[in-house]
Amino acid sequence: MEKHVTDYASEDYWKKLINQSLIRFFILRALKDKDLHGYILIQEIRKLSNDFCSPSESTLYPALAQLSKSGLIQQTSVKDKERKTYHLTQKGRDAFKIATKTWNTILPTLNKRTLL
Repeated sequence: MEKHVTDYASEDYWKKLINQSLIRFFILRALKDKDLHGYILIQEIRKLSNDFCSPSESTLYPALAQLSKSGLIQQTSVKDKERKTYHLTQKGRDAFKIATKTWNTILPTLNKRTLL
């Protein structure tokens, strides 16, 4: 059986890696202003990230489950529909503020030190 070798020179590898980390950040950001259900949440994440972060259902729902388990979001049901929506908790708002502060600390360094 052949071992999979990671291609670190692939732009696709780096996009997927960044996408995996940013999806949680963009979920929190998208839910900061309003409760959303899964499909609209995917659209909102795409919009907020200028289409860089484009989660599929198979990446979105595990991230939502993880954030829910951590108490950062809550799942709610719309009374007249079977669709479930997601709501940012106060703990999630606090986490988003910390995440934003952290990203705002590192982004200038990345921009300054990694210009090609």
